[in-house]
Amino acid sequence: MARSSLEAFSALWRAYGEGRLGESLDLVDPACELTLLDGVGAVRGHDGVRDCLAAAQREWKTLRIVYDDLFEDHPGCVVGSGRLAASRTDGARVDRPLAFVGEFHEGRLVRGRFFATRDDAVAAACALRRVERTA
Repeated sequence: MARSSLEAFSALWRAYGEGRLGESLDLVDPACELTLLDGVGAVRGHDGVRDCLAAAQREWKTLRIVYDDLFEDHPGCVVGSGRLAASRTDGARVDRPLAFVGEFHEGRLVRGRFFATRDDAVAAACALRRVERTA
C-alpha cells in the first residue's frame, strides 16, 4: 500500500536523524534529484545521495536541521521549514532558516529542493500545483 507523501517524508527524516539514510535508499527513487542551497548543481540518484552524505560528514563536525512546520501542500508534495545549525571542522558556523519542498511518488522521494525561506518553498509548491493542474 502506498503511503502518503507526509508519511514517506517522516520515514525518510527518521532514517536521516538516526544516521541510517545511506541504508534507507528504498525511500528515495533511483532517479531522485536534490537541489541544495549552494546552487552548485543537483545531486542525482542513489550514488549522488551517498556522495552528498559522505561529503557532509567530512566537512561538518555537527549538522542539525530542525523543522518547525511540515505539511502536505498537495498530494505528492511536502513543504517543511525550520533552521539549519552546523559547525565545520575548521570552526566556521552556520545558523540560518532553511526550507524544503519534497516531491514524492509511490512513497519515494523523486525530487527535493532546499530554499532559504519558507515563503520561497511555499511559492515553489504553489508553482508545482499550477503545473500539475495544466498537465
